[in-house]
Amino acid sequence: MEELVFCCPQCLHIAKAGIVTDIATMMRSQHRPIFVSCQVCERLNCILVEDALISTSFDVNGNFIPLDRLHASDFDGESQPDTL
Repeated sequence: MEELVFCCPQCLHIAKAGIVTDIATMMRSQHRPIFVSCQVCERLNCILVEDALISTSFDVNGNFIPLDRLHASDFDGESQPDTL
């Protein structure tokens, strides 16, 4: 289980949503809206689950790993190389 984080559309800081989830649950509910309060600017935001991140969405260098590249069945905690 990992913590859900999001980029606040008001102040553009990465903030904790106060929600603990896993990759499989995020994939199932990715198009649902959630209301989260930013811990930085304290504003209430409505975001889609697909626009949020989980704390394992970042590799060891701090680079973002897109949700579609994180799979519940084969995620081993290491980042995968970028192939664009």
